[in-house]
Amino acid sequence: MSKCKFIDEIRRLDIPSKCKAELAMLYAKCKRLALAVIKFLMTHRRFCDAMILGCIVAFLLTRIPWIGGFLGLCALVTAAAMGLMRELREDLTKFFDTEVPAQA
Repeated sequence: MSKCKFIDEIRRLDIPSKCKAELAMLYAKCKRLALAVIKFLMTHRRFCDAMILGCIVAFLLTRIPWIGGFLGLCALVTAAAMGLMRELREDLTKFFDTEVPAQA
């Protein structure tokens, strides 16, 4: 939904004008929040990939009766640790990459 349509929908609501103004401000802040999340996803790609896979596995594991919740939580923690380690390894490799350029 475009911003203009959203603002028009807010104006049509039968609520006080203060509430309408707060809704418009919330829309603007949520848009900034969404952009911040996208920026984080782009800068920490390896971590986010691991977390997405962990969420999928956790969702599937929670369907198991009795122990599924615990297994799902374990899957999320493991995915977070793996993603963090991949990010750290990538950063350390970039930082300590000491290849000597070949001399002609």
